[in-house]
Amino acid sequence: LLPERRPVLVGVKRAILMAALDVHVAVLPQTPAEWVARCLSSVEAAASRAPFPVHVHVVDGVPGHVGKARERGYACGSAPFVTYVDDDDEVLPEGFAMLPLERNPAAVFTAEVIDNGRGRWVARRRHNLSVYRRDVLAGVDFAAWPYAIDAHCRQVAGRHPDVIDLPEPACIWRMRTDSPARRLADSEEMARALHG
Repeated sequence: LLPERRPVLVGVKRAILMAALDVHVAVLPQTPAEWVARCLSSVEAAASRAPFPVHVHVVDGVPGHVGKARERGYACGSAPFVTYVDDDDEVLPEGFAMLPLERNPAAVFTAEVIDNGRGRWVARRRHNLSVYRRDVLAGVDFAAWPYAIDAHCRQVAGRHPDVIDLPEPACIWRMRTDSPARRLADSEEMARALHG
C-alpha cells in the first residue's frame, strides 16, 4: 500500500509548492504606523491559514509612483504567484486560503470590503486582492505607470483565458481621502490603462 500512496502524496506536495505566493507590502513614510501594523498583522494571520506557502516581503514604497513600488515588490522572491497589499489595507483571515492557486490561473481577483470611515460595504474589482501568476507580468513596464499600474496589470492578465473572479471579499480597502488614487478615475493614465 505505501508504494501506491506515495505518488499521490508527492503530487499533493508538488501542487502545494506550485501554489506558493509572494506577497509584498510597500510601506510609505506618510502611512500611520498603526495602519501599517494592522496591515502586516492581517497579512501574517491570513498567511498562516493558507494551504500553500506564503512569503511576505516588506519593501520601501516609492512616494508618487505606485508602479515603481510594485516593481520593487514583485522582484522579491521566486514563488510562481505574486500579489501586493497596500500598507493601509488589511487581508481578511481567509483571504489567501480562498485563492484557487492549485488551478494555476493567470490571475485571481477577489471582491473587497470598502471602509470609507463612515461605513463598510462589499465591492468588486476596484482595489481588490489581485493575484498574478508571475510569468503573466513579465514584460510589464512598471515605470510607465505612476498610479494606474494595478488597472494595467488587470488588463494584461485579462488577455489570458484562465482568469478567476471570486465574488467573496479577501481584503479591506481603507478608502483614504488623501490618496492619489482618488484622482485616477478621470485621469489620462487610467484611460490608457483601461483602453490601451
